[in-house]
Amino acid sequence: MRELQRRWGSGQLIGLDVVYCGAAAVRFIDIDSVENDKLTGTFGREFGILFEGEATLVELLGGDDIWSNVQVNNKLSLESGQVILCGEGEMGNEGFIARTDKDDNLEWFLFSATSNPFVDMRRQGDLFYVQSTHNFCVVLNVLDDEVFIVNEGISTLCAV
Repeated sequence: MRELQRRWGSGQLIGLDVVYCGAAAVRFIDIDSVENDKLTGTFGREFGILFEGEATLVELLGGDDIWSNVQVNNKLSLESGQVILCGEGEMGNEGFIARTDKDDNLEWFLFSATSNPFVDMRRQGDLFYVQSTHNFCVVLNVLDDEVFIVNEGISTLCAV
């Protein structure tokens, strides 16, 4: 856990397709798409997320170079002092979403090597809509840390 926090402080995350939920197991994910011409807002692609097994943080940290430099593109603060951040990895096709506590300690994150960067976000109650440059949104429920994908952009979903 210390290594993860140290790396986060240096602008790095585990650069694998995973969702990290604190002390709980790390869940492997796959964000993929199929052609769907009816979804013009997402450039004719329908995106989905699959959960594909688990590992412990210790198992992941024991691997070869798993770290990716990240850049924050946007952030929103919660009343509790927690912060939701989104951004991109170093390869151009990578994106991440993270939640920190009031002291910038990493509590939760999603990293994807196929999502493209996450660039915008909006809150609706307990749901955070985080938009990829592919124009789909990963939705984070901050009450239970569950995530799902909607194939629409923020401007359509969260009309202000």
